[in-house]
Amino acid sequence: MEIHRVEPGETPADIASKYGVSLRDLLRYNELASKDVIAPGIALILPKGPPVRVIRHVVKAGDTLNRLAHRYGVPSAVIANWNPGLPADGPLPVGFTVNIPGTRPDRCTIELNAYLVPEGNENDQALLQDVSDLTYVCAFSYRVQPTGDLDAPKDRSMLDAAAKFQIAPMATLTNFNGNRFNPDLAHAILHSTALANRVVDQIVRVCEEKGYRGVNVDFEHMPPGDRAAYTAFIRTLGKVLRPRGLSLSLALGPKTSDEAGAPWMGAFDYAALGDEADFVMLMTYEWGWVGGPPMPVAPVDRVASVLEYATGTIDPKKILMGMTLYGYDWPLPYMKGKTRAASIANNDAQNLAIAERVPVEWDLKAASPHFAYETAGTKHEVWYDDALSAAVKLALVDAYGLRGVSLWVLGNEFPQLWYLLKDGYKLEKK
Repeated sequence: MEIHRVEPGETPADIASKYGVSLRDLLRYNELASKDVIAPGIALILPKGPPVRVIRHVVKAGDTLNRLAHRYGVPSAVIANWNPGLPADGPLPVGFTVNIPGTRPDRCTIELNAYLVPEGNENDQALLQDVSDLTYVCAFSYRVQPTGDLDAPKDRSMLDAAAKFQIAPMATLTNFNGNRFNPDLAHAILHSTALANRVVDQIVRVCEEKGYRGVNVDFEHMPPGDRAAYTAFIRTLGKVLRPRGLSLSLALGPKTSDEAGAPWMGAFDYAALGDEADFVMLMTYEWGWVGGPPMPVAPVDRVASVLEYATGTIDPKKILMGMTLYGYDWPLPYMKGKTRAASIANNDAQNLAIAERVPVEWDLKAASPHFAYETAGTKHEVWYDDALSAAVKLALVDAYGLRGVSLWVLGNEFPQLWYLLKDGYKLEKK
């Protein structure tokens, strides 16, 4: 499989001819909205050749584009195409990471999780049929109530499909109240033995009655003062789940150091929680978020910083790196507290650029595509993930020896990522 960034003046037919693939396959693999029109800068996967692998080269003094081309046996034009904005002449910036295309000598085995907000109808089955290679699917979510009871999602159809496709279902336990993650609710549960025990009893009952294979805990926005109480709750839950053959996984906010008093992240004691959990999903996304300014949702430099810290604290074979199936579309100008971005599936973002006939730009440091367009007199800025940015992030799975990948959230189309995963890895079943 190869990746090609569209150059000005190219058409889908030109690209298909250049690589010796059919136009039909090019359109199908990338779910392009048009067979005639394409936008410069869009990254396309080509169903040709061995599995693609990204080599992460950290620039040393004296490195140039031509020297890297000679060292790795990759034409300098190809390296430049994969790293738009990289200086073509002269020394490269020391310490900068250059992404160089290569091929995989072998396919390592990883686990693949995805979150699903079940609708309780045939759509749940259709979604899981499309991604039947998943290891796990996490039903979002079993919402903790102030009484310690759980508000259940409509998960029957999802569970039937998971069984059909041999996907291990996980019940996600949250302090989400339907609109936001409620820190006061989490605090009340964590500091009441009676309520905490009731939550544990209820989620065990759910697993045993419905056939869930484990529990995924996603408590968010807890104050740092709840750090010890949260760890104790997870320890108690694990002691109850494991004798029943049920796994325990955690969704953890991204951090690059352990500041126990830090807002939001201070409650996550990576070292202790990593010991207690069977595995964790790192939420390495949402730097660009619905209420914030336009920026990459999952910039690779920040994702790498989180993994650098996390793998020094938690066994890498317990870590699933979070990836997104969506981006954001911001109306401009951005006004703090007033502007709200709209979520957009990665594939829809690609096709929006094509429909608007605007070029897709590349943030070299973040390894993230973005573009601007205008409609009805309002300017917009879109940040999303494409085939190239996904391949660059998947290189981190290899670099850090991770357990695998966790995706948020099913229902957003991103066909290139699925092809890259299936092409480059053996996806484990439980």
